[in-house]
Parts: sequence; structure tokens; C-alpha cells
Amino acid sequence: MQQWSPSQAPMNPPGGKAMRLYISADIEGIVGVVTRDHTSPEGFEYDRARDWMTDTVVAACEAAQEAGATEIVISDSHGNGESLKIDRLPESVQLVRSWPRPLTMMQGIEVGAFAGALLIGYHAGGSNPSGVLAHTLTGGFQEVRVNGQVLNEAGLNAAIAGHYSVPVIYASGDDVATAEIRDILGDIETTTVKWAHGTRSARTLTPAAAHKAVRDGVKRSIARIGEARPFRLKGPLALEIRFRDRQKVEHLAYLRFITQVDTYTIRYEAEDAVDMSKFLMFLLG
Repeated sequence: MQQWSPSQAPMNPPGGKAMRLYISADIEGIVGVVTRDHTSPEGFEYDRARDWMTDTVVAACEAAQEAGATEIVISDSHGNGESLKIDRLPESVQLVRSWPRPLTMMQGIEVGAFAGALLIGYHAGGSNPSGVLAHTLTGGFQEVRVNGQVLNEAGLNAAIAGHYSVPVIYASGDDVATAEIRDILGDIETTTVKWAHGTRSARTLTPAAAHKAVRDGVKRSIARIGEARPFRLKGPLALEIRFRDRQKVEHLAYLRFITQVDTYTIRYEAEDAVDMSKFLMFLLG
């Protein structure tokens, strides 16, 4: 196989049109993942969960390429940002790794024009009582609102993509996450790979079945890409974050650009989705 480099123009699909796709990958919504044993390096099944995550992303990439994608950029967006096993990814993709990043889980989407974004392994938001390992960016946040609307990670990341006129066309995760994502983003293609019984319990597909389902879902999403519309939030954006620790709110309120809304909530007025993302990255450290 010929060695690929960023300077080389990829082979166009039938019809002669290039199609660049962006993938943001997390682990909590991956098949089989149900507890911290799967999401933290000290967990006894963490390395297996990394395999499941990597194989799911590979399935999505292969399906996208079969459907005409000519270039794929992937954001490794779990934990230390080094969860995907890079040596097992398709040779032609590019991978964003580690932190910090101004665009958090969507870094790289600002470079060039993408036809669509795919969210792999996503989970429900922190204020949802039902989703497997549900949280929003960190366990320290109870809830995140933008202009009064509760947004999970998918919603926040779709807004970042929308800033660059890129629509989210696909998402995979548990049943609670996929329902939540459709509530925010509308009738996009989703794949449910497990069904939540609680925050640390689920009925799950096998990896092989999940990867086939993801392949099929990705292909359906690309077939519908002409219907996709970016999720845009018009600035300025009132970003409200409800914390679990009241002392963090007290400390942040010392800053002149932060408003303390109540004991557990702060407000930051962001110019746009990029400014919002940078502030969130600042909070995440």
C-alpha cells in the first residue's frame, strides 16, 4: 500500500467529489463499557475497553470510507486523550491526541471544510438520572446550560462543529444517550449499542454485533448527509454551569468575568461557541 501523507490528495470516490469527515470518540458509550473498571487506567478491564473503543472507531472509519469519505480526522476524547490505539487505526486517518485543546473534544474541526461529524461512544448528560456513566465533561459538573438549554457533551460539541458550519450526522452510545442526542439535534442517525439499567449497569451487544451496527448506521448517515444541518447557537452565549462542589463556585466568583448565580452555579458570557469551548477547557484544567 502506498504511504499516505497530508500533502497528498486522497483518491476521490465515484463521482469525483472529495468528502472529509470528522470523528469525535469517547469511551463511556462504547459497547460493553459499564463501570469505572472500563474507563480508568487502574480498572482491570480498561485495556479491553480501549480495544472495544478502537475497534468501534475502526468500524466507523471503514464504513465511512466505503461510503465515499476521502479524509477522516479523529479526536481521541476520553481521559488523557490517548485512549485509542493509534497503531490499529486505518493508515489514512489523522488523530488528535492529549490535552489541553482550545476546542476540547472537537479539536481539528477548524482546519478545512468537513461534510459532517460523527460522535462515537457518547453518553448522556450529568443531569440525566438514567444513562450509563452519565456526566457532562467531568463528574464535577451537575449540569451545563447554554442560553437556558441543557446540553450534554454531544450538544456542546455539535455547537462547536456548527460554528464551523459542520453538521453532526451520526452518534452512537447507550439508549439514553441516543435519545437525548436526538432531542437536541433532531432526526440524525444513531446506533444504540447497550440499554441502561442504571448508571453502572446495562444490557449490551457483543463487540462484533455493535461494530456491524455502527457500520450500518454510519453508512445510513452518509446516505442522508444532504439533509444535515449544522447546530448553531447564536452568540453571545450565556453558559451556566452547576457544580457539585460549592467551594469551586466561591473561588470562580472571585473572577470579574464570572457571575455567581446561586450556591452551586456560575455564569460566563461567551462570545461564541469557540469562546465557550476555551472557557470549558480552562475549567477542566
